[in-house]
Amino acid sequence: MNNSQHDHITINDTSYTLLDVESLAWKKLVNGSVKKKNGFRTMCVGTISEKKTAALRIVVNRKVDEIQKIIYFNTDNRSRKFYDLQKDNQISLLFYDARQRVQIVVKAYATLHTNDVLKLDRWKATSPQARLGYMTLEPPNTKSEKPTLGYEERFSTIKPTDSESDVFQENFAVVACVVYELEFLYLDFTGNRKANFYYENNVLKDGFWTVP
Repeated sequence: MNNSQHDHITINDTSYTLLDVESLAWKKLVNGSVKKKNGFRTMCVGTISEKKTAALRIVVNRKVDEIQKIIYFNTDNRSRKFYDLQKDNQISLLFYDARQRVQIVVKAYATLHTNDVLKLDRWKATSPQARLGYMTLEPPNTKSEKPTLGYEERFSTIKPTDSESDVFQENFAVVACVVYELEFLYLDFTGNRKANFYYENNVLKDGFWTVP
C-alpha cells in the first residue's frame, strides 16, 4: 500500500493522503447512519437473484461499525433480498451524495440476524411508523388485485401500538454486511479522484489510487 505523504487529493480545501481517504470514507458512512438528512443515510443494495441476475433496491443505513468494518440495515425476512442472501451472501452497497460529490461502493458478506439480541435490540429501536413495513399480512411483492398497503387500512391514519406491532416482530431481520472491499470516488470539475481499499478479517490489507 502506498503510504507516501506526498500523494494526496484535495477535497473542500483539505488535503487527504490515501489513508486519510480511507478514514474519511468510513466517517461519511457513520454520519449517514446517525444523521437522517445526510446523503449517505440511504444506499442501493445489490444481491444475486434466484435467476442469477442483479437485484437492486434502496434501504436505510441503520448502523456502521467503523472498527469492525460492518454496515447494518433492516429487512423483512419474507423479502426477496433476504431469500437471495440465504442462497448467496455476497452483497454490494452503493452510496452517493450529490451535495458532497462522493460515491462509495462497498462489497461485503452478509450475515442474517433473525433471532438474537441484535435483532431484538434493533426492533426495540424501530419507530411505530417504520414497523408498518413488517406488518404486511402477505410477504413483500405478493400479487394484489388492487393497490394495497399490505397491512390493516386503519394504520394509514393511526400508528400501531407496541403490542399491535410486536406480533409481527417475527418478520423483522437485521443484515450485517462485513466489508471486504471499498471504493471511494470524489467527483470534481477539475478532475475526479478514486481510491480502492481491501480488508481481511476487519483489517485494512491493501489500498491504492485508481483511474476514476
